Amino acid sequence: MNHQAAHTILEVDLASGACRIRPLDEKILNDYIGGLGLGVRILYDEVGPGVDPLSPENIIIIAPGPLSGTDAPASGRTQIVTKSPLTGILGIGNFGGSWGKKLRRAGYEALLIRNNSERPVYLLINNEAVQLLSAGHLWGKDSWQTTDLLKAEHGEDASVLAIGQAGENLVRFACPIADRDHAPGRSHAGCVMGAKKLKAIVVKGSREVSVARPDRFKAAVKEAVQRIVNYPEGSIEERRRISSSAKTTPVAKAGALPVMNFQKTEVPSTSDLWRADEVTRKYSTQECTDFSDQCLLGKYYGCNLRTEVKQGPYTGLDVGGAGFSLTWRYFMGACGIENFFEMMKCRELSQRYGMDMVSPVAFAIELFQRGILTRSDLGGMELNWGDGIAVMHLLGKIAFREGIGDILAEGSARAAGIIGKGAEKYAMTQKGMECMYIDPRISGWGMILGNTVGLRGGDDLTSTHVLPESYPGWARQLGWDEDTFVAWYIDYFDMFPEVKTRIFGTGDKRAFFKKDTMAGKAEWVIWLEKLHALFNSLGLCLQAGSCWLPMGPTHYAGLYSAYTGREITPREIMRTGDRIFNLMKCYLVREGLSAKDDDWPERFYQEPVPDGPFKGSVLDRSRLKNILKEYYELRGWDGESSIPGRATLRELGLGDAAAELEKLGRYPDKETHK
Repeated sequence: MNHQAAHTILEVDLASGACRIRPLDEKILNDYIGGLGLGVRILYDEVGPGVDPLSPENIIIIAPGPLSGTDAPASGRTQIVTKSPLTGILGIGNFGGSWGKKLRRAGYEALLIRNNSERPVYLLINNEAVQLLSAGHLWGKDSWQTTDLLKAEHGEDASVLAIGQAGENLVRFACPIADRDHAPGRSHAGCVMGAKKLKAIVVKGSREVSVARPDRFKAAVKEAVQRIVNYPEGSIEERRRISSSAKTTPVAKAGALPVMNFQKTEVPSTSDLWRADEVTRKYSTQECTDFSDQCLLGKYYGCNLRTEVKQGPYTGLDVGGAGFSLTWRYFMGACGIENFFEMMKCRELSQRYGMDMVSPVAFAIELFQRGILTRSDLGGMELNWGDGIAVMHLLGKIAFREGIGDILAEGSARAAGIIGKGAEKYAMTQKGMECMYIDPRISGWGMILGNTVGLRGGDDLTSTHVLPESYPGWARQLGWDEDTFVAWYIDYFDMFPEVKTRIFGTGDKRAFFKKDTMAGKAEWVIWLEKLHALFNSLGLCLQAGSCWLPMGPTHYAGLYSAYTGREITPREIMRTGDRIFNLMKCYLVREGLSAKDDDWPERFYQEPVPDGPFKGSVLDRSRLKNILKEYYELRGWDGESSIPGRATLRELGLGDAAAELEKLGRYPDKETHK
């Protein structure tokens, strides 16, 4: 039997209750792999610009990627794709844990949810046995309570993806939570599940995921594992116990945190952020085992660190993600919380309620600071910087849409329009999405560009996430000088030689790693966009493909070829990543977005950084315009509108998308010689 022919998709119609298993077309797998690529292709084909994200016509695709459930290192990531109720464009996010692995072992490449149910339901998948069951007893409970109840009913070997009260109450930035700890943040699929009255999806799977060429696959896995294990950044123990949380302290020292909703960069000296190393070591454990058997990044990079508190007012606090720097950067940076336990309690509440951590909270605190929101607006509550208790109360108000929470549940951009009184000035959003933590006034041009053109808005998680534009501290700790680091990095990076030459140049290659350098940065971003689309489609983690650089197209092509039995070269697999990224861009263009949406809030252009090493800096609008034009042209997109060129799309096998954009009148010119 052809290896690909066995791949199936499970379709569930919540209105009729019908569940259908059908084979996936081999061509769609060849062209889009799975995971993100498969989800985006299905969404593009079925959910057009006239569809309300909360209507029955919107769909949810959950696709783990073909390497999930195998022994591939850093595998087990699952992609969720829908039309976002917050932004009206792509709602994409991925999560770890065992849920995706179990769906693959139940026999499915993806799950497709259609229509809306009239009553609360949950979906139970146990291999080919699929049922929609009543969730009346679960409605109103948080994601953790729901998970515990469903595991008690269906067994601890079940994996549960559940929404909390935020999803039920249609908070626009709600996300589902898998097994308490894993969230496809910034997908907003929790809100869509709430509209569909789908409380949870329980998965059990007992089959093995077959590999076409086991011996070759084993060799490819071994090579990739060695690249990860031997990465030179610090000792294994240091990486494992501290993880990325303690890296927030040097970022703060460098003046690169979004303090007080991007008003400042200096963190108060009383903040526990300055003790990130100490508190992470003291209050973290590594007992989260639901995915450590399939992902060595927990062992080597501390991804499975948990915070456990056994004394004091927060006794019983037990939440995963202790090693993730975003928790620190948002709650301690953007919201100004100084207490470690209050910060972690805010993370726990976000997980329980089921909503993105990066939310309108910092925006609301600044509105109170400016007098735009008053105690009367807040039901008698004050909302001051650093007041973690107030932030906890506000999170609850948002999740239940109570008082001011009903407005903030719409997201910062919509809420600003409702509140008025100049509130729009303080909504730090891109394409309708809250900015995560990159401040373009203090960042390098690669990071700036990656965030500016980000397809879901507000972050660079589809491109430049955490890659260096400076001489990193770990290299200095190893005794490397700058020349040694640069030579090592360029040699180590798995990239085609001619692309390396174009990006890093032939002269002094150290210049590329300077923040202010623009040369090579546009092509660097394009390479990383292709790479991210690729590993998000394979079901692999960005930590091994972006934040650290052990794996690249050579390793992905080797793993995927051995898995499928169909030979694909590194260049071909990168072209697939390019196809997926361009299709996502076409989705945005079809929704009416263009170059005007590749922008930043006015604060970054008009308000100089008031403190820290970058005091006085602003974002240079003319330089941004120049690098954007270079990026568009390198991509084969129109240099003014950013619309993908017809020839570019046709060359990638996306002639249907080009024809549709033509029919919709999205192109600024009539096709003649182009």
